[in-house]
Amino acid sequence: MSLMMALMAPSWATVPANSPTVYHCANSSVRIQAQHPIDQREICGGAQDALTFFADLGLQATHPTVVEIVARLPEVAGKTAVGCYLERTQRILVMAFSEFQKNPTWFNVPVDRTMYRSLVTHEVAHAVGDCAFAIPNPKIQAKEYLAYVAMFATMDASLRERVLNANPGTGFDSELQMNTTIYLCDPMRFGVQAYRHYLKKEHGSAFLLKVLAGKALVN
Repeated sequence: MSLMMALMAPSWATVPANSPTVYHCANSSVRIQAQHPIDQREICGGAQDALTFFADLGLQATHPTVVEIVARLPEVAGKTAVGCYLERTQRILVMAFSEFQKNPTWFNVPVDRTMYRSLVTHEVAHAVGDCAFAIPNPKIQAKEYLAYVAMFATMDASLRERVLNANPGTGFDSELQMNTTIYLCDPMRFGVQAYRHYLKKEHGSAFLLKVLAGKALVN
């Protein structure tokens, strides 16, 4: 179940004209940086959902969690991306909700602010995972498995049910089915089936920890 944050009124830093405004999430180490700050509740909540999910596994982010809200993403993220984590600079970038909602659906479900919160969770999960992997250069399927599981595990229950119903399947049966090609061909299908794999009683948190330790999803 996701953690609902009690958000206080915004406290904005004084910055020069045309500089991003920084918002500090209440009772949290999370910060938001944006030219036109909006949707603070969803952004703060989504980021904290990721931090709480990993904290329950005994894992902490080792660098500041700063979510940058942007009108567009760098080209390296790809044309269809709505958020990204840049490993070299440790930057978490998420499109503004006004841009995100230009997509009529995400995971075959109409876009709304609850879904936007989960988008933030996904990208912050990448940042935490980047700190937590015990091996250098983990495979993309390992990084995405981690981020998608964190996102779906903390997603609003009614939204998660709609997404799962809109994307039928039984989950991956083996690690061999979770490879770079499968992910790149259909990232969203990969995410849904990875979460179903995680739900199987023989996997769960134990499998997540194996992924982080470099003992699973390495091929």
